[in-house]
Amino acid sequence: MKILNNIKTLITADDFGFSENINRAIFEAYENKRITEMSLMVDCFGSEEAFKYVRENKVENVGLHFSLVRISKNGKILRGDDYDRMLRDWTPEQLQKAFDEEVSIFENSVGFKPKHIIGHKHISLNLKLVKYVADYCIKNNCYARRGERSTKMQHFTLKADPIPEGLKIGRIVDSVLGFKYGSPEEMCREYKDEIEALKANNNQTSIEIFFHPGYSGDFEKLHTSFVQERIDDINFLMSDWFLKLIEEENLELLPSSEI
Repeated sequence: MKILNNIKTLITADDFGFSENINRAIFEAYENKRITEMSLMVDCFGSEEAFKYVRENKVENVGLHFSLVRISKNGKILRGDDYDRMLRDWTPEQLQKAFDEEVSIFENSVGFKPKHIIGHKHISLNLKLVKYVADYCIKNNCYARRGERSTKMQHFTLKADPIPEGLKIGRIVDSVLGFKYGSPEEMCREYKDEIEALKANNNQTSIEIFFHPGYSGDFEKLHTSFVQERIDDINFLMSDWFLKLIEEENLELLPSSEI
């Protein structure tokens, strides 16, 4: 059986701009070359700091983390029930307008178009919106994350809608990995097992592994239930176990523009 020796690998940090502590972890991972792309929330508690970092450091590999979160408008972070209600009650036109607004804020704040479109909780794959976002991604050659979901996570309130048959949502990878937690050694072992299984199938040339790296203080504990998971992610990314995974699996770390 032939085994692939090399897989192009996008390493994404989600929730960039959520808060200063989460930004701090993402800065650390980026500066140590542990991630290749950042997914930016444009109107959240740490967005202005994120914009400044991107501009001052001339960071190019940044995309839009489309979230419907507009702290400047209502001062609150959205929870699962909020998303359920909005995706149920808003018209396609309202959702499209919200998407256009976030794209515009992104471009005006960092000075370039997003390299990817990733929907927070997969909202960009909602059936009311998916074709509109897909058309944007195709037109602008954006990477788009597919809708795989872990069955182990208990905090999810939203399911990714099936992508309409035949619809191209943008540039994609063969498989998407994420949501593995525990000690760095445990995470390394879980990712290694999954990557080995993908290689054995002999049909994988590219993957995305996404993380939610973040440090946590009282502020984060008030605004997200996703706390220890973020700490596990940054601990793994900054560990020798992450480097071991990359080396032993011959993963070629690349931004989405090179996948």
